[in-house]
Amino acid sequence: MSKFLQMNSHDNTKDSASSRRNFLKTSAVLGTAVALPSFAMRAAANKNSNLRILHIGVGGIGGMQRSNLKRHAKVEFAFLCDVDSNSLNQVGKELPKAAKFKDYREVFEKHLDEFDAVIVDTPDLHHAPMMTRALAAGKHVYGQKPLVHQLDELRMIREILAKRPNLHTQMGNQRACYTGRMQAVEILKSGQLGKPVEAHVWTGTVSRGHYFDAAWRALPPAKPVPAHLDWDLWNGPLQKPMPYSDDIAPRRWRSYWKTGGGQLADWGCHLIDLLYFAFDMPAPESVQTNTIRPSNDSHSAYNQSTITYPGGNGFARDKFVMHYNDNGLNPSWAALGLPALREGSNRTLVVCTEGTLLLEPSGKMKIFRKGKQVTNEPMPKVAPRNHWRDWVDCCLGNEKPLWTPFGIGSRITEPALLAVKATRFPGQELRWDAANYRFTNNDQANKTIVSRDYRNGFEPA
Repeated sequence: MSKFLQMNSHDNTKDSASSRRNFLKTSAVLGTAVALPSFAMRAAANKNSNLRILHIGVGGIGGMQRSNLKRHAKVEFAFLCDVDSNSLNQVGKELPKAAKFKDYREVFEKHLDEFDAVIVDTPDLHHAPMMTRALAAGKHVYGQKPLVHQLDELRMIREILAKRPNLHTQMGNQRACYTGRMQAVEILKSGQLGKPVEAHVWTGTVSRGHYFDAAWRALPPAKPVPAHLDWDLWNGPLQKPMPYSDDIAPRRWRSYWKTGGGQLADWGCHLIDLLYFAFDMPAPESVQTNTIRPSNDSHSAYNQSTITYPGGNGFARDKFVMHYNDNGLNPSWAALGLPALREGSNRTLVVCTEGTLLLEPSGKMKIFRKGKQVTNEPMPKVAPRNHWRDWVDCCLGNEKPLWTPFGIGSRITEPALLAVKATRFPGQELRWDAANYRFTNNDQANKTIVSRDYRNGFEPA
């Protein structure tokens, strides 16, 4: 492991804390061989103390997390970590008591007993290594969506959660707590529109913009790395590093195969989640993504993915099918028996036996019955929820329901990843064995789109 680059640290650690830290480090390495302190004891202690947080990836969306969490009286940002010293120093001015680091691994090695929870707001390629390390160390985790970057990383998350059932996790699809989206869940879950028949989901246009680059683009030529950025740490688990370019960092990494998941993965957890909250969704059994040509270093566009689930009990048909597109590709409204519409980006349409629901990210919805939009559909009452506060309260021992713990977050991420990865095999139906994390009919797919190798020192726990 390379020498860590510390920017600041506590230097008044007591001997007793050092001994406990060594114990916890050993526990994380040995897994279940050495028991971590009682979760009941930890929860009881936290009721009377602050939740000390290590925040990894403090720039960008990290600001939204902090702005919401700082309102909680018992939240304390104890450690800030970012490979961009400009972002780190700027946030450090807002939180002067927090220790600053470039390398999250150093915080785990030297200060493991000094924080209770970890927030991961990094590019997708880092999610599994960081989150599994935190979970293995007995830390509560708030993880950005999509939960992981590789299909096999779903297995890693689930297996480590099985060993740490008392940890509280939350995936960053905060829109799930919007009133309209919660009402949509209740409408579908209660059977108000009958049994589910099929779903149509689509994202926005794949083009160069603030967060995304154009489709099928080759890697940009390397540029000099700015002095404020540690590019080696930014590449983290990649065995072959990406060239530095401001077209990759800090934002457009989402467009590249090795670092992000394109529109389909980025928006999937905000759009597909409705189905998983409303219905008892089984694991997908197949995926077929049609596109103009396979993705290369960048993701493809005009992707039209068909994801098939077992149906049967609770569903209107023996198979439940989700059509998942990018580029704002609307379904055929005539084929669905609906009036001619031209809907914008990022929509979820659920067709049921007695009606159809069309939902926007904001929670605004349209409901159709017998092919016509209705304006007097009864809206269920839903209790207000706070995506961030609820997670903190649970971590502090004040148990309450969470919308998207990693158990369901990993299930929501799964179809989004399947749609993305299948762009390497356009037009081919890939049969997915969810229990074993492999395709049953394509060995090449198993070798190339299910997992990856990790650079030494950055492996998942």
